[in-house]
Amino acid sequence: MTTTAIGAKPQAQPAPPPAAYGPIHLDGMWPIRLRLPEAVVAAGPDACEDWFWDIALVNQECLWAMELNAYGELELMPTFSYSEQREFRTSFEVEVWNRSVDSPGMTTGPNAAYRLPNEALRSPDAAWTANENILPPRTEPPKTWGFCPDFVIEVRSDSQSSISALLAKMQEYMDNGAKLGWFIDPLERTVRIYRAGVAEPELLTDPETLDGEAVLPGFVFEVRRLIFDLA
Repeated sequence: MTTTAIGAKPQAQPAPPPAAYGPIHLDGMWPIRLRLPEAVVAAGPDACEDWFWDIALVNQECLWAMELNAYGELELMPTFSYSEQREFRTSFEVEVWNRSVDSPGMTTGPNAAYRLPNEALRSPDAAWTANENILPPRTEPPKTWGFCPDFVIEVRSDSQSSISALLAKMQEYMDNGAKLGWFIDPLERTVRIYRAGVAEPELLTDPETLDGEAVLPGFVFEVRRLIFDLA
């Protein structure tokens, strides 16, 4: 995939919404989905984003990770120490590589938010974007990056008994312009590698390392040592 400015990318179409919304939707328990007020959703994506940040900022002490999907639903996930350690290791290793090659891009961790072309607000566990593809945030001080990262990593949490929502999120990244994505599953010791223009992810069982390929040339991530064997 050729990465361009967000305005030049084809607009990704989200999957059809559920037939009916209840106050809470469960997918194997997590994430919990809470519908925004209809008046906010009707006001458009900017209003949804503003409402999202209002909620996030007044709940900073809560042990929840929160995102906003393309249908105006908050998605809540609990956070755990093991999960945070795995997330830190992924973003840290990406940034070590980034600095070793004179910082050709920007690395972020799970506290960064990206507004994708389909209007979802997502916070990948780790992400990297080439400098030429970075667009400025629409608010000051910066809250949300208005583009999809070139490279994303999501790590399955111990709380996530079902991975269907995570796999859907990975496909959402790819549909919205990501070039490479890794879904790391410590519970099953597998990795799914998503590549732009490839219909199905490649499934690796207990790999020792992962390769950044052409997106992050020279980057090697020791997934077995850093994630699978974390004790």
